[in-house]
Amino acid sequence: MLTTPNKKRAVIIGAGPMGFETALRALDRGCEVTIFEAGRIGENMRQWQHVRFFSPFGMNISPRVRQALSGNTLPADDTILTGGEFIEAVLEPMARLPQLEEKIHCGQRVVSIARAGLGKMGLPNHPLRTERPFRILTEDTEGREKIWEADLVFDISGVYGQPNWAGTAGMPACGERHSNQRIVRHLLDFDGSEFKRYVGKRILLIGHGHSAANAIVALNNLSQQAPGTQIFWAVRTDRTKPILEVPDDPLPERAKIANAANEIAQKPTPNIRILRRASLEALWDVNSCLKARLKVWRNFEEIEIDEIVALTGYRPNLDMLRELTAEFSGISEGVNGLYRALTNITDCLAKIDIKPQALQTGEQNFFVVGIKSYGRNSGFLLQSGVDQLEAIFSTL
Repeated sequence: MLTTPNKKRAVIIGAGPMGFETALRALDRGCEVTIFEAGRIGENMRQWQHVRFFSPFGMNISPRVRQALSGNTLPADDTILTGGEFIEAVLEPMARLPQLEEKIHCGQRVVSIARAGLGKMGLPNHPLRTERPFRILTEDTEGREKIWEADLVFDISGVYGQPNWAGTAGMPACGERHSNQRIVRHLLDFDGSEFKRYVGKRILLIGHGHSAANAIVALNNLSQQAPGTQIFWAVRTDRTKPILEVPDDPLPERAKIANAANEIAQKPTPNIRILRRASLEALWDVNSCLKARLKVWRNFEEIEIDEIVALTGYRPNLDMLRELTAEFSGISEGVNGLYRALTNITDCLAKIDIKPQALQTGEQNFFVVGIKSYGRNSGFLLQSGVDQLEAIFSTL
């Protein structure tokens, strides 16, 4: 990495919306910027590129990004985009900007971060620790490794690469790890590219969040076109409407998908079975299919299935941060101070008063931004990330 005596070197991990937001701010401060992305531009968003945002476009683009893309034709502010459309309209044009294009290194996964010559036990909480630059180990798609140095590090790598287990209390069910390669943990395009794979199959869907809501609506459409398809929807709640609905929801798209999923739960078709107060206890192979053992209320039930879709949320991967003195909540696994600020927040649209100290990690000049900062808490919006960056850069 090239350097000059007067410029701070800023490394940004993740080439998604928040990564580019951070890069623009760092460049405005005169920093040398390097962006590492383990996959492609917007890799995490590409995993749900067929899914529509809940929020309109105007809520998902900051004035700074809008100005940077002033030469491009952008969607109207009230447009509801899919993830793929957002990549095409915003992220890919951002990656082509002259001030950013040569600073992005795709296919570079960050393996580990430490202070030069210091691990976690080296001068913790001592001013001399902050005088050491960060050393970052990366690995490319060919397995080649390289060391980089930086003065500022922003971890915006997200959580989508590390799904939660589907078993009870966050633990893997018996046999779940063994069958992990057969479990889908991301929201697939059941109406499109994945349609043929699921036709005529017995499918177990686990989860009752908004990803599961999208999935059951799509699987219901699939089962109506292919009546031989059988779906078991296992939810941990006993509510007749398993998807949480927000009264007078200001996000019509969110209300629409929640209402549609809850209607299926209340009035399922003959080839959809709702399993309430259900938890996955065990999973094992039986010839070419899987057998799942579930606890449904107080009883146990075994069902044979061909496919299992577990949409039970995600958690941050903290492995690459083990040699930093950063502190994370033992509950959410997000930034410690931010966890406390989010404790009583029940809706993503609630305004959060983010103070800069709530975003401090305990490792000077190392920041976790975006959905990863929330840890296992849901409800992150892109606007929340912009607010985080405003608070962080106000102290630099």
